Amino acid sequence: MQKLIKEHIYLLPPILLFSYFCYTLNFTQDDAYISYRFVQNFLNGDGLVFNIGERVEGFTNFGWVLYMIFWGKLSLNYILISKLTGYLFGIGILFLIYLFSNKIIELKQENKFLLIAVYLTAASQSMAYWAVAGLETSAFAFFALLSLYLYLQKNKLLPFALIAAVLLRPEGAFIAIILVIIELITTRKLPKYSFRSALIALCLGLPYIAFKLYYYGDILPNSFYAKTGFSIAQLSNGLEYTFRFMAHYGFYGIPLLFSLFNFKKLSKEFQSIIIFTFIYTIYITLVGGDVLKVHRFFIPLIGLYALIVSYMIISISTKFKNKLKHPILLASTILLCGLTFYLPNKFVHDYNRLEKHFTDKMSFMAQSIKNQDDSNFSVALPTIGIFSYELIGHHIIDMLGLTDSTIARHAEAPIEGMVTTWKESKHNSAYILESAPDYIMFSTGVKPSAPAEKALMLYPRFLQSYSQIGWYRQPDYAKKGTVQMVFKKNEDSKGEIKPTYPLAFVDNYKLGMEAYSSGKQKQAISYFDKAIKVSKKPIYNYLLYQKAFSHKLLNEHEKAIKLLDYVLTLDSSIFMAHKEMYLYELFMNNRQKANIHKKFLLEIVPWYFPRIDSMAQNSLQKMQKKRR
Repeated sequence: MQKLIKEHIYLLPPILLFSYFCYTLNFTQDDAYISYRFVQNFLNGDGLVFNIGERVEGFTNFGWVLYMIFWGKLSLNYILISKLTGYLFGIGILFLIYLFSNKIIELKQENKFLLIAVYLTAASQSMAYWAVAGLETSAFAFFALLSLYLYLQKNKLLPFALIAAVLLRPEGAFIAIILVIIELITTRKLPKYSFRSALIALCLGLPYIAFKLYYYGDILPNSFYAKTGFSIAQLSNGLEYTFRFMAHYGFYGIPLLFSLFNFKKLSKEFQSIIIFTFIYTIYITLVGGDVLKVHRFFIPLIGLYALIVSYMIISISTKFKNKLKHPILLASTILLCGLTFYLPNKFVHDYNRLEKHFTDKMSFMAQSIKNQDDSNFSVALPTIGIFSYELIGHHIIDMLGLTDSTIARHAEAPIEGMVTTWKESKHNSAYILESAPDYIMFSTGVKPSAPAEKALMLYPRFLQSYSQIGWYRQPDYAKKGTVQMVFKKNEDSKGEIKPTYPLAFVDNYKLGMEAYSSGKQKQAISYFDKAIKVSKKPIYNYLLYQKAFSHKLLNEHEKAIKLLDYVLTLDSSIFMAHKEMYLYELFMNNRQKANIHKKFLLEIVPWYFPRIDSMAQNSLQKMQKKRR
């Protein structure tokens, strides 16, 4: 036992480093809550569904969902267990990279240098980021790497590793295909072993396939139909996604090119790793990368790239004399580990912070609506994660189609001229409006961003039938609070379900909102005027309000008041306009008029009025002090 501990004592520091990163980055990814909702609905006796009564496979991690159901059936906290399991699989990946190093790197009596790849992997914060995010990422990466390792060993357990990978993510089937290609290239013979293993894995997966056909009516998950499609924009996104990974962890591809240049000199085992890494990287690029950043799709490859880097520096060190070889190896390892930590550090932590803030916001919104509306309301939105989990039992329409088969399989034609950075571009606004959800939420508040949001704003039915309501929120980490908005359906829906407004109206409105948020109010007004000019009648009332508010921020109060009055004559349900007029009337000591706006505010957003009144009183007190 002491000998075993002594031989592997060098593994402790990278495990501790990985554990530290897991602790500092600990969070739960919003998308994980989609799986949690399926789990909770099953535990509640409503089936493996997202919305009760709708059988749609809106997840891509079947085995992970079953795993959480198992713990949920034991009345244990399956969310906590999913995060802990991801952490343990992350440690498992470190052990696998150590085993790979033992197999492919020849350093006689220098076992400590076999850990170069392990240290580089542990220093990769993206590994820790996804290990504790609640998703299946670490588990899938582990079984993908285990499949490759068992292939190199020609181990009979390979089919079981492959089926585990398939159950965790559909890409598991691609792992089997890569192994067949590897055997074909490295042996130049028919790939009997890998093909036989893939065939056995397929047989093992037949019950899984049969269940999917019986329960969901399809082999492929619904998200396949929501996301698939090839375009130049997708390829561009994939190239950007891959380049960023290479800049952060791949050292701009130099180690990979070094290995490819020396490919014929490598052992068949190392050649297999190079081929696996290269093909998988091409695959990630072609599918457009991942909508979730921080290199999630590359987690199965981070350790392999670390192996390739370690091979390069070890190969270079052998060119030096024995006295210099060890210092060079040590200095190179320290430098590369430092760069592996430093280069993506800001990127990783920025996204970690933003994701925590986002899930806090969406949880707040779900709870706010639920606290003010005790009906069995429905909501349509493009970011359904924790929001849908907080509202289990309520009907949630995923505007991107990930959990909605109608949008995924019967999307509207792409809108000519629409530019977007979103990977999920499918939408069906007519279907959403026909479903008449009680609330509609945009990903960024009231500014349209996703294609599904932009498309919705082309419809008179949406513009005329949904009013904005909001809740004031000031989290501990923010210096100032903001009003979080949602669109609420009016009692009488009106407007034809047909896109009659031009895209230029939506684009200019969006640009105006972005300029307003950046503090560029004159530019914002210019964009709002352009939106008004190209807009179909009637003009969107919230566009007019937003222009009035920009005038207020520029201290152009006469223009602001005149436009606010006009807005409220068109639509008295715009509570933000009532709020501004309430404050104006109080400052002008028009108590009677102020009370009229107060009455509307108490009717539309009673929960928000105390905050508005507090703002007014504070401003009046400051004004009185100045007069003294």
